[in-house]
Amino acid sequence: MSPQFNHQTATVNGINIHYVLEGRGFPVVLLHGWPEMWFSWRKQIPVLAERFQVIVPDMRGFGASDKPLSGYDTRTAASDIYALVQALGHRRIALVGHDIGVRVAYRYCLDHESEVDRLALLDSGHPLEQLGPQPPAAVRERWHAFFHQIPDLPEHLVRGNVEAYLRHFYRAWSVNKELYTDAEVAEYVRAYSQPGALRGGFSYYRAAAYEDPPHWRADAERVLSMPLLYLWGERRKRTAAAAGLDPVESWRKAVTNLRSVHIPEAGHFLHEEKPEEVNRELLAFLAEAGG
Repeated sequence: MSPQFNHQTATVNGINIHYVLEGRGFPVVLLHGWPEMWFSWRKQIPVLAERFQVIVPDMRGFGASDKPLSGYDTRTAASDIYALVQALGHRRIALVGHDIGVRVAYRYCLDHESEVDRLALLDSGHPLEQLGPQPPAAVRERWHAFFHQIPDLPEHLVRGNVEAYLRHFYRAWSVNKELYTDAEVAEYVRAYSQPGALRGGFSYYRAAAYEDPPHWRADAERVLSMPLLYLWGERRKRTAAAAGLDPVESWRKAVTNLRSVHIPEAGHFLHEEKPEEVNRELLAFLAEAGG
């Protein structure tokens, strides 16, 4: 099912990171979320590659990348991507992140601000929003995050039921409940059925609870200077409302230059559900990258 893109592997930070590399020009790195992998960007890669060099990794623990027992804190995950960028001979890049990829991309910017030209984030709140007490409505919206934080149990219960578990999220978080074809779901099921893949994905949630908070709190007052494009859909609107938050406000406080665009009739996977709209916004935003 995987399109015939250019697949590569690099050894960085002592592990193998798989990535897709397409196009020429200013480097743009696309970072996926959960339950995804590089494949989630298949509708963006050929469009962006007409103007940019597009680098689309499987982060550690996902897809065809290694799935070590540790290193799922956001700072380490961002350092993997930074090392990959350096290995490819780049210094300054543009970053695009979705879901967990939002946290990793944001951490990359905090740790290497001068080396990020611009940042685009899709449908995920600022990490500080998830620290501290959560109202019951917000917990109901994000029950999976708390479930995934439990050691071992999620792997035990989901193993053997990977397709049913993933299909739940692809349907529940999408406006179009028939968004994914059986072949597309099968591609994700194949990836998450690999040894260590469930643990790899769940480990990001465990790190978010136990390892990442001190790092986010240490940078709570940081305001980034690079342009930020924030694209959000209906799920972000719903989760923000459940927590009593504005969908955009936390990002507005984190940067000096924000453009926010709501993508109508799109759920959490807006880059898959509304690719034409997302691609149009990304192309417009990235047009001045490297200038």
